[in-house]
Amino acid sequence: MRVFKDPDVVGSPVFHYVRFCVILFVFYLLISATLHIKFVIIGLLSCFVVGLVCMPLFLIEDRDGKKHFLLDVSILKFLAYMVWLFKELVMANIDVAKTVWKSGLPIHPELIRFQVDWKNPIAAALLANSITLTPGTITLSFTKEGVFEIHALTPGAAQGIIDGGMLRKVAGLYHESEDFKVLEVQEKS
Repeated sequence: MRVFKDPDVVGSPVFHYVRFCVILFVFYLLISATLHIKFVIIGLLSCFVVGLVCMPLFLIEDRDGKKHFLLDVSILKFLAYMVWLFKELVMANIDVAKTVWKSGLPIHPELIRFQVDWKNPIAAALLANSITLTPGTITLSFTKEGVFEIHALTPGAAQGIIDGGMLRKVAGLYHESEDFKVLEVQEKS
């Protein structure tokens, strides 16, 4: 396969392939609910074939032409991130609900622009989606140069973006720089 000889793939393509096959096989075992030897062998062979066919689809190219494997992240760290994100979702829901239900609390939407210098486009996509998933914030745009444009509904949501907590968590997952530069904070009316 060409994928295994591609010099632009970040990391070892063989390691990525084996890891992908293991993930597929574990998923197969979970949904098949049987451990009969013939089904285990069929499942194992199927995972190797599906892994070969789908491997190029899991390589995402960055702006420098390097290809990053979509699943090249620690499963345990990713699960910890998902638990942290769920907690953030609950806290943001409470913040937005307070703002909506109590007419005395001001709604001061802000537009925040910041820039990161990340090579991995998967990290940027996860950050953009995590911000949009969190109530009170939405990612309006993201450029190849790493400039994010975020709309925040409340001052608390805006401060959360400016503090960069979520950014640092995603950077830690993908071994990217935690440095970012706030370019602009503009209050909308």
